[in-house]
Amino acid sequence: MTEPTQAKPRTRRGIKIALGLSLAVNLLILGAIGGAMLNGRPDGSIRDRMDLVRTLGLGPLGRALEREDRSQIVARVGQDRAQLRAEREALLAATLAFVTAVEADPFDREATAAALAQQRDHVRGLQERGHGALMEQLERMSPAARAEFATRLRQSLERHRDDRR
Repeated sequence: MTEPTQAKPRTRRGIKIALGLSLAVNLLILGAIGGAMLNGRPDGSIRDRMDLVRTLGLGPLGRALEREDRSQIVARVGQDRAQLRAEREALLAATLAFVTAVEADPFDREATAAALAQQRDHVRGLQERGHGALMEQLERMSPAARAEFATRLRQSLERHRDDRR
């Protein structure tokens, strides 16, 4: 008599797709932040206001702001330049650790996942800092200025959506 073979439990296709999409979004965010960091000056300083806005994860939100509002956010966040530089350097180090993990042979999934988690923590910290400064700025804006900001942001997002079709 032969023993019945046990079928391997199958991972649902939807879960695999969701995990793949999650990884893609994380890599997109990390790439944007890493690219913004690498475009900075060699000494790690910030090249311009938009460089800092990108580093803080504001993306289209930062572009929709008026120049003066962006300047105030940059001034608010830039008050502690040493800490900001340290955060950017830590993110760069985490990104390089990820590269090293990816290059490893044999591939170590746990080490790579840990490096991604470390990156995510640094990105989250920078983004929380940026979002906090944005919220403070929005509170200081008049209702008309907030409405204009919202209109510019909506138009930007709709153009982006239309370009993707």
